[in-house]
Amino acid sequence: MLSKGRQFKNIMGNVGAYASIIFTILVIISIIYYCFSTGINRISFDMLVNDYYETAYFASVEKNDDTYYSFEEKEDVYFSSKWGIALKDDQDLEGNKCVKIYYIDSMSPFANAKKENSEESIVISNGMLVKRIQFKTEAGNEIVTVKNGSEQIIDKLNSAIKIDEFYFASMGGGIRGSLLSTIYLILLTLVISLPLGILVALYLGNYAKDNKFIQILRTLIDMISGIPSIIFGLVGVIVFIPFVSVISNTSGLSILAGAFTMSIMILPLIIKNTEDAINAIPKSYKMNSLALGASETQTTFKVILPNAISGILTSTLLSIGRIIGESAALIFVMGSAIQDDVNIFKGATTLSVHIWTVLAAENPNYSLACSISIIILLVVFLLNILVKIICKRLNRFEVK
Repeated sequence: MLSKGRQFKNIMGNVGAYASIIFTILVIISIIYYCFSTGINRISFDMLVNDYYETAYFASVEKNDDTYYSFEEKEDVYFSSKWGIALKDDQDLEGNKCVKIYYIDSMSPFANAKKENSEESIVISNGMLVKRIQFKTEAGNEIVTVKNGSEQIIDKLNSAIKIDEFYFASMGGGIRGSLLSTIYLILLTLVISLPLGILVALYLGNYAKDNKFIQILRTLIDMISGIPSIIFGLVGVIVFIPFVSVISNTSGLSILAGAFTMSIMILPLIIKNTEDAINAIPKSYKMNSLALGASETQTTFKVILPNAISGILTSTLLSIGRIIGESAALIFVMGSAIQDDVNIFKGATTLSVHIWTVLAAENPNYSLACSISIIILLVVFLLNILVKIICKRLNRFEVK
């Protein structure tokens, strides 16, 4: 029977352990709750497919007849029967007040608008944002802006004779560029690191003898996995940015340099998981294959690798999660400037770095940051579930 002192220590140890677990769970739940309550309303298809920066357009619109247009009345939508355009007060993807084009009649002068100081046609479509309209009335020139609101803009527009300048823009605030950059980074990183990691794992798990060199190599692999990511960023600046500049005849930050940097970061993960999967294969599989006349190479590619597929897929999915979540190293090699025109030889932001950029601005956009965080959390969560399912289904050596 334990003494009272020992029992007290055991109780306090259990209380401390449970308290730590509960505290950790509460912190995680609080963060997730804040992200969802702040950013869930901002997540939309437009957010995923729109550029981050607005594209400005300038047009001139002229009415040559006395035609009037009809429109079915809708709540909070204001229509100019003279010009055949309907406007609505709304919010853009960053939560700022805007005036959005709700409808344009197919015969409206806006459907036949010309570029400013040009005879070239320009397309004005639904969903675009009205910034400023400068027009002529019988009393003289007038200007209305987004600050006037859609109702006042339509009232003023009904008295216009000619629109000298119609300043409008595409919807901004999207994450299309950062989403593409993240996808490019994942694909490039896996193309570089997977073959190398699998080959090293094959050597360590299938061919290498347990000698001093192999022990040192395993230690180095374990050490690499523990290096802070900011150090990898420094390596990327010193080694990979100059290397990519030489092979691509470009200079500066690039997605490709980020892919090389991420490759050395996730190599230990790929090597360890793949090697563990190889070591889990019964030795009899290899012996039987060789006894039947297969060569070492045939045995490797037709017996060893197919049976280690669960470990390879696990390491791949975990690597994708690591790539999506990384930011510190990528700021050094890819930069923190959000780009809509994505090129693997130019700098860009991934989703994680996009969060850092919008929060580091003079006016932090917590809503957009939380929306992107939700997307990252969901992707990582689904990847982890997928890892569990794949491991369960492909683990041929699990004791039932």
